[in-house]
Amino acid sequence: MSSTERLLKSQGRWRKVDDIWRCAIHGRVLSLRQDSTHLHYQAAFPDSALEPLKQPSQNAGLTSDSISEDDDTTALVHHYLSLSTNLTELYEQWSSADANFKKKAPRFAGIRVLRQDSWEALVGFICSSNNNIIRISQMMEKLCVHYGPLLGYLGKTPYHDMPSPSVLADPKVESYLRQLGFGYRAKYLYQTAVMISEKSEQNWLDSLRNPEKPIIGQKVSSAGGMQPGGREGYRTAHEKLLALQGVGPKVADCVCLMGLGWGEAVPVDTHVWQIAQRDYKFGKGKHSSLTKATYDAVGNRFRSLWGTEAGWAHTVLFTADLRVFSERLSTKLEVTQVTEGSMDSEGQLLVDTQVVSKKRIKQEAHDADPGPADLTTMTKVTRIKRRRKVTWQVTVIFILAMRFPSCLGLTAILIQLLVPSTQGVAYDPVPPPNLNLDELGRVALTGNFDSISLYTYRQQTESVSSTNGSQALVTQLPNGDFVPAATADAHIKTMCPFIMGNGEFAGVVVGGNFTSLGGIEAQGVAMYNPTTSEISPLSGILGQVSVVYCDQDTNTVYVGGDFKGADSTNAVAWVGNAGWTNLPFAGFNGPVDSITKAPNGNILFGGTFTGLGNTTAPQKKDQQIINISSANISSGSTADTAGFDDPKNIICKTAGQDGPGNTWLLEDETPGFWRADMNFGFQPTKLRIWNTHQDGRGTKTFRFTAFPINGIMNLTYIDPATNVETGCDASGARCPLSNNVSQQYQDFVFVNRVGMSAFQIDVSEWYGKGGGLNGIQLFQDDIYAYAIPDLNEPACANIEFGSNSTPTGPWKTAPSLKSESQYLIADLSVQDVQAAGASVVFKPDIKQAGNYSVDLYTPGCLHDDSCSSRGIANVTGIFTEGGAPTPPQLIYQTNNFDKYDQIYYGPVDVNSESFRATVTLTPFTQQSNGISLVAQRVRFINTSYTGGLNGIFEFDPNEGTTLTDFSNSRFNQIGTDLRPEAIITSLAVASGITYIGGNFTATDGEFKNILAVTDGNATSLPNGGLNQPVSTMYLQSDLLYIGGNFTDVANESVSGLNNIAAYDTSSRTWVALGSGVRGRVNTIVPLELNVTENVVETCITVNGDFDQLEPFESSPAVQVLGFGVWVPSRQNWLQNLDLNTRTITGKLSVATNITDSPPLLAGTISSQGVPGAQNAVSLTSEPLKLNSLGIQIQPRQVTSPTRKRAVSGQNVTGAVTGLFHQRGQLNITVIAGHFTATASNGSTINNLVFINSTGAISGIGSGLDDDSVFLALNTQADILYAGGTISGSLDNAAVNGLILYDLAQGNFAFPQPPALGGDNVAVHAITTRPKSTQVYVAGQFDTAGSLGCPSVCMFDQGQWSQPGSGLSGSVAALTWQGNDKLLVGGNISVNGNATVLANYDVKELQWTALEDAATAVPGPVTALTAASDDVSQFWVAGRSTSGSAYLLKYDGSEFRTIGDNGMLGDQTIIQGLSMLSLNDGHDKNDLVPQKMTLLVTGSLNIPNFGNASAALFNGTSFAPFILSTSGNGPGSLSQLFSEKTVTFRTSGGRLAKGFIVLIGLACALGTIFLLVVAGILLERYRRRAQGYQPAPTTYPDKTANMGRIPPEDLFGRLGQRGSSAPML
Repeated sequence: MSSTERLLKSQGRWRKVDDIWRCAIHGRVLSLRQDSTHLHYQAAFPDSALEPLKQPSQNAGLTSDSISEDDDTTALVHHYLSLSTNLTELYEQWSSADANFKKKAPRFAGIRVLRQDSWEALVGFICSSNNNIIRISQMMEKLCVHYGPLLGYLGKTPYHDMPSPSVLADPKVESYLRQLGFGYRAKYLYQTAVMISEKSEQNWLDSLRNPEKPIIGQKVSSAGGMQPGGREGYRTAHEKLLALQGVGPKVADCVCLMGLGWGEAVPVDTHVWQIAQRDYKFGKGKHSSLTKATYDAVGNRFRSLWGTEAGWAHTVLFTADLRVFSERLSTKLEVTQVTEGSMDSEGQLLVDTQVVSKKRIKQEAHDADPGPADLTTMTKVTRIKRRRKVTWQVTVIFILAMRFPSCLGLTAILIQLLVPSTQGVAYDPVPPPNLNLDELGRVALTGNFDSISLYTYRQQTESVSSTNGSQALVTQLPNGDFVPAATADAHIKTMCPFIMGNGEFAGVVVGGNFTSLGGIEAQGVAMYNPTTSEISPLSGILGQVSVVYCDQDTNTVYVGGDFKGADSTNAVAWVGNAGWTNLPFAGFNGPVDSITKAPNGNILFGGTFTGLGNTTAPQKKDQQIINISSANISSGSTADTAGFDDPKNIICKTAGQDGPGNTWLLEDETPGFWRADMNFGFQPTKLRIWNTHQDGRGTKTFRFTAFPINGIMNLTYIDPATNVETGCDASGARCPLSNNVSQQYQDFVFVNRVGMSAFQIDVSEWYGKGGGLNGIQLFQDDIYAYAIPDLNEPACANIEFGSNSTPTGPWKTAPSLKSESQYLIADLSVQDVQAAGASVVFKPDIKQAGNYSVDLYTPGCLHDDSCSSRGIANVTGIFTEGGAPTPPQLIYQTNNFDKYDQIYYGPVDVNSESFRATVTLTPFTQQSNGISLVAQRVRFINTSYTGGLNGIFEFDPNEGTTLTDFSNSRFNQIGTDLRPEAIITSLAVASGITYIGGNFTATDGEFKNILAVTDGNATSLPNGGLNQPVSTMYLQSDLLYIGGNFTDVANESVSGLNNIAAYDTSSRTWVALGSGVRGRVNTIVPLELNVTENVVETCITVNGDFDQLEPFESSPAVQVLGFGVWVPSRQNWLQNLDLNTRTITGKLSVATNITDSPPLLAGTISSQGVPGAQNAVSLTSEPLKLNSLGIQIQPRQVTSPTRKRAVSGQNVTGAVTGLFHQRGQLNITVIAGHFTATASNGSTINNLVFINSTGAISGIGSGLDDDSVFLALNTQADILYAGGTISGSLDNAAVNGLILYDLAQGNFAFPQPPALGGDNVAVHAITTRPKSTQVYVAGQFDTAGSLGCPSVCMFDQGQWSQPGSGLSGSVAALTWQGNDKLLVGGNISVNGNATVLANYDVKELQWTALEDAATAVPGPVTALTAASDDVSQFWVAGRSTSGSAYLLKYDGSEFRTIGDNGMLGDQTIIQGLSMLSLNDGHDKNDLVPQKMTLLVTGSLNIPNFGNASAALFNGTSFAPFILSTSGNGPGSLSQLFSEKTVTFRTSGGRLAKGFIVLIGLACALGTIFLLVVAGILLERYRRRAQGYQPAPTTYPDKTANMGRIPPEDLFGRLGQRGSSAPML
């Protein structure tokens, strides 16, 4: 099944039957099929009105008896699919008006906007708010199934049409829709339905429709003239729609466009806003953000371009901009629609129309389905007259008239039908940049990175392994990079591919303790579509999902963990497309950690439970009093009698005493209410009320309403007259209160557990003259301790050991916002963090000892906008008297939405005078930054009630009920044969044998922590199992890999089983993985790697809390961060093998296989890289490729603050610069920076390395400080000039800033230049003057030896010389403009005037500030490169005084900006610039020649992409080029260096000024020459014509008396300033 078919199937409304799509629409079931030439349809109608949905056999089928040749189905198809519109003409019109549309539209032909029912469109778009396509479609399907009219059945499939507004206006609709998962949208749908139903005007919605596109059967009329804001009818419709609930400007425009036919409606969302910014110059000035005014301006702009169908045109551009379609071409099918005289003599158009034969399609649903009608044999020709010849484009998008997923998201689905696809992850390759590097010779790049790769797929990013506790779904690109497919805000613990019973792939079910996945709110579980990358939350669960098991046989996903969902706890099922279903046993009384299928086909659950959810209950219920005293108390119709008029009188009053200050009374003979609004959420289980008897008054009946759900709660009570449990009045849930004075209070039990944050007691009847109360209390089963003391159990309740807390530190109370309760937040400095300067100690009210699950709640960071500052909390607990604190547990608080984490499971002692259980929260002290720490509440759930189980349960899916007699199951019996409180963490099945791992011991002590079940019998593994608990297992072939906290087998000894082991299931022997690891193993995940070139092997990743791979045999210990890769073919760790493989960092939590796709991984893993390449790589073209230089460089951090300041703006770790030196027999590559490397002889190299032509690696000798940093290189002859922040002593002479090294001799040159002097000496740039031996050295210094020579100094013939005077400051870059003019950039002054660019004229010995540079360039220059051969044009970059990066071009007369200031993000640091040649040119512009591109290196932030280490700029936009990482962050590139320099190609652009001058001079000389020749010829002709004779050619000597002046005397003084002119 293709991905397109799976996607359509998931939409619910349109259903695929073979190659036919069906949907209930407009009172019929419409079926569509398209072949290569025609669109076919058929319609089936109900034969009579049908009763509401019952059993299938009780419903009539669909018939075609009512179909006639003139039914309106043909008109419906044409109307619904907008077939009457000439799309070719529209595309031509839009293209002529808009060049951007013309460029993109040809790839996306055939996109049509559907004309849908106005009510259905409105409902669909209200559902679309903050939603995704699959969930919206599911909501639409639920509306139709639960409220829409049943048309009948085809096969066993019911078809429902849309419900009318009046049906959804029922008051019960809102609450039921909430139960169906509509959330807040339920309120909007109900209120909108009420508003429309109450409209006096019939068909009010359709009255807003465009009269030029009326509903079927109505005449077309004019809609008026077009205005900038749209036609008047559109503006009116838009305004009236905004009055409806849940309708904002975008939703209103969506409804106008697709439901009301107003083509000029332009819905603007964030994606369209990005298009407007990028392509239509929005985003500046007053339209810098998407405000209401900007929303209107964007719409008006598009309407002015495209006219009355602007919304249609904008939909085409929206589709073209979607990532998944940006590189694909649509398939366009042209079909001529023939008009009068062109088809037949009657001038009529032939259209294939399908009509169901006149027979009953289906009598009853249980009959055999005859299958789809044969459309080929049922084709009927219907003649439809047309006025003119048109050509319309037919694509398969016509078959997708589904129930709206979203306004523009619908387009995404439609266009998918235009492109071929297969199941699996789609990779979008990036077009190569077509660089031509041939003229440069060898090319290399330096930087600070440990992995690097070319940007070749759009999914690539500079992602790194996460350090904030979040994980991601990860996939591996064809180039080997791991890229995140969807990021969660916490851990992903489990995955499985869900293939439904019919063989359809529904997606990958993902579970964990996350609250969002891919930026979409998803509480613990979601469905991931690997083809579209779409996330569909499986809403309904609150808590942590630890395991999912997808079972195709039962069409079910079994889900386990620590959560509540539906009416189940800790286990629930997702069935096919139906959604959540309670298992017959309603879950378990403790967490579930593992699920698998037993050999007999039953489902096995393993975890920490002792009973089923529907057979166990707490021994003590209603243990905790809910604090009402901190609530906001209000009332209605309160009496004005002094002492009785305060509704707070009845709080904390348990004596039942009447009187002033103790009683609250209502006015005489008047109903009223008493209400409490809390600062936290709660789920009450019992209500206790003390009635008043003041003056014979009292409350007779009341009802309890919960808020914010506004739901009337059902209660039960013990009737004091009969002592029988009785329910309150079913009609209004009104409960009676006794007026018996002897009955002190009355208890009412909640039938359903419902969350609320406020409640109201409505008094409807009374005794005597009026109602009133003396006291009220609420109770709950769950035990909470809140961080805010006032939210704990009330002190006035006189509870002996009531829940409380002790906060210490700079805490502030934060409002609950969208969280369950108020909470504390502390903004901590790094000093506060490292000193644990804030803490909260939670003290619960434990009235019963037992096993408890303890959960810590963390409010979401999106609520208070603290995601960027949230950090890590450290949590410990003391739970038993005399017990030690639990090991610290790190809780990452970066969750987007509310979550809870299980922090403890085990025994908790009852509170007493000598003991209180406590949970302590503090900041994790090893964080290097200040953080925001939050504390909310801790929950204790008692799980000690027994139910006959002990960690294992076998479930038969074929049984509709669950027996409480567990003796029939051997697995259940095996659990009870273990010692109590067994914990089962992992289950695996191999060759009919079930392996069970965890923390347990057999009753007889025969085995520990792992066992095997064969033929229903539990057997021990060799040596009695393992000596400590098992955390995880993974089966591959015959090897069962086992991880945990063990160090050996239980009995005797097997060496090497440290926390990781393998068990050979065929030979029944233990196998060691080396000597294991030092620390706990949490997960074992397979990973496919190219261990040997072109050979993929499944390796085993080991992940956990260990810090070392233990040494074994000849392999040394390897320090790691909880991650190791075992290579089975090499029987060693990957980290020990000298293989040409990529660097992999991070951790993995789980992996799953997907058919026809690479495995889907989850965790924090990342890998980008050229194998063996760190900090320096070579770059080649044809093909474009990064290559290792054969050297492993380890960057070093600069420790001297002085050096750090000296090289501000420069990369001071890793490889900073390099050069290729080829002269005579020498061929040496030089890499310099601040690093260590290993020489070929094994010695350590510091900071400067040489690689000769044979690949041998060497370094410089001793004498320099290890902390030196090399920043600049150049050569003169075979002498290497190396500069930077260099210090040391060579030949007993101090060096500072610069050294000379003889490459031919392989040693330092002697003597060395006199040392540079000054504060913070640094050499940033070195260059040799063309055609000379002069070397210019620039940077930050004041002297060279004893010579005053600030900023730039020239070295030649062993001496320093000062070039001119007047320059000071720090120079960062140099380049020559011809032979005699030097251009310098930096933060400098010329003759006391600050500037950033200056020229030095060698002949004039003079410095000159470049005109306008001080004002046009916004900050110091740190990078500089030529933009023309004569360097009259050049590029400069740096950081402005405001801190943002800049990039400018000097075109010979002025500085040119690159366009929008937002083209590079504020965090960008540009370190290098280089012009490169292209094979194929880009679009012509004034900044970059067509056959060239500008390479920008550094640490770049590119808007709408992210971080990159190098990008190519074509004059209009930046394209990511190279991505790299360093440690746990993005990497950076310093510069590109090459053997030769680039030749500038103008490709029709402006010539460099030097060329222009030369060409002009040549033209002038040529013209003069021609004029001279012509003059000579004319003169000779004239003389001949006049009879002249040639003059004598010899003369007597006339020079004897002439004095001779030597030429040197005549011209020698011309170059001397101030000298007089030479004289003869």
